[in-house]
Amino acid sequence: MELVTFDRDRDLDAAKRVWKEVGWVRSIGEAGWLADFLDGSDCVVARVDGEAECVVVCANGSIRYEEFPDTATDLSMCAVTAVTTSHVARRLGAARRLTALSLAEQAQSGAEVARLGMFDQGFYDTVGFGTGNYVNRFMFDPSQLKVTHPFRAPKRLTKDDWSVMRKAMIARKRGHGSCVVLPEGFSKGEIQHMESPFGLGYFDGSGGELTHFIWGEAEAENGPYSVEWIAYQTTDQLFELLALIRSLGDQVYSVHMQEPAELQFQDLIDKPFRNERSRRGSKFETYQSVFATEQLRILNLQSCIEKTRLQIEDIRFNLVLDDPVRDFVSDDHNWQGISGDYVVTLGENSFAESGNSPNLPTLSASVGAFSRMWFGIRDASSLALTDTLDAPIDLLEDLDRGIRLPTANSGWEF
Repeated sequence: MELVTFDRDRDLDAAKRVWKEVGWVRSIGEAGWLADFLDGSDCVVARVDGEAECVVVCANGSIRYEEFPDTATDLSMCAVTAVTTSHVARRLGAARRLTALSLAEQAQSGAEVARLGMFDQGFYDTVGFGTGNYVNRFMFDPSQLKVTHPFRAPKRLTKDDWSVMRKAMIARKRGHGSCVVLPEGFSKGEIQHMESPFGLGYFDGSGGELTHFIWGEAEAENGPYSVEWIAYQTTDQLFELLALIRSLGDQVYSVHMQEPAELQFQDLIDKPFRNERSRRGSKFETYQSVFATEQLRILNLQSCIEKTRLQIEDIRFNLVLDDPVRDFVSDDHNWQGISGDYVVTLGENSFAESGNSPNLPTLSASVGAFSRMWFGIRDASSLALTDTLDAPIDLLEDLDRGIRLPTANSGWEF
C-alpha cells in the first residue's frame, strides 16, 4: 500500500469510483462535482495495486474560541472534509494512516486545531479526536413556527450563486465553535452536488452583497425540505429568515434544520409534543434529534493555550498528555503528535511550556479528552468519569469553575 499526495490526472477517476462504491453518489456520472470539491484542498490517497482506494481530504479554515465576544479569537483549523475507503481497501488500516498523515502535514503547515464529522464514535479517537457538543436538529411543520417578524420578498438563489453564498457564510454572525472553510472548491462542490436544491436570500450589504440566506434541498412538492446552509449577520436577519421559512408552510409540510446557536428552537414551535405524536411514523413527522456528530482535537498545544483568554484567576498545573496519533505517523515527519509533559497556566494570559513543576498538581489526559475540556464541551469532572482524564479533585473543581464557555456550534457542517 502506497500513501501519496493526490494526483488529479491519475487519481480523480479512481476517487469517483470510491465515492460511488461507498454510496456517497449514485453513479460515477453524478460525481462530476468532485473535481470542484477537491480543488484548493489538500488530498492524500492510499494506492493498492496502483489504484487509489482510500481518499482523505483536508481544507484550511478557522474555528472560533470565545468565552465572551470581546475575548474571541480565531484558530487556524484543518477541516477533514472527507475520509472514504473503497471495499478493496477495508481493514488495511488505510483510513487511519492517511488521516494521521494528513494531520501531520496540516500541523506542520500551521494548523492549530483539527475538526471532522464522524461516521460513528470511536474510530477517530485512535488518532486523538474527542467528541464534540450535542447538536439539536429539528424536523418541524413550518406553519407551526411562532414567528411574527415581518419579511420581504427574497431573491432566488441557484447553484450559480455558490460564490456569493460562500462569502455570506464567511461573513456570518459567529460565536464559540463556529467554523469557516476557506477553499472555494469546497463550497462550489458542496453546492453543485445537491440534486434538488432551493435557495432564498437577501442582498442587503452596502455594496449589494448577500447578507442572509437559506440553502438546502427540497425532496418533493410538499417536502420534506432540508436547510443545509443558513447565514445571517444579525438576529433581526435570522428572524426574517425564520419568517420566510414559515411562509412556505402553505405548501411545505416539514422542514429539517439545525438549531441556530442563539435560540432554544423549541420555544418557537407551536404545540411541539402534540405535533410529534400526531405525525409519528409519517413522511412528514416532526421531531427533535440530539447527537454529537462532530469531533475535534488540538494540533498545536502551545499556540492554542496562548490564544486562550479566560477572565479568571490563574489555574496552574502539570499536564501529562498522551497522543495516540504517534503510532500512525511515519518517522520522517517532524510532527509526531503532542504527547509530552507541560506546565500549563490558564487565565487572562494563558501559556503552556514543556516541563514539570514539583509544586503543582498534575492532570493526566489523552489529547482528545483534554481538547474536549479546553473547548468547553464537557467539564473536567465529567470527563474524569467517562474519558481518559485524571487529576486531584481540587484541580478538577478549579477547572470546572474556570472553563465555562458557551455551547460550541460550528454553523458549517462537513
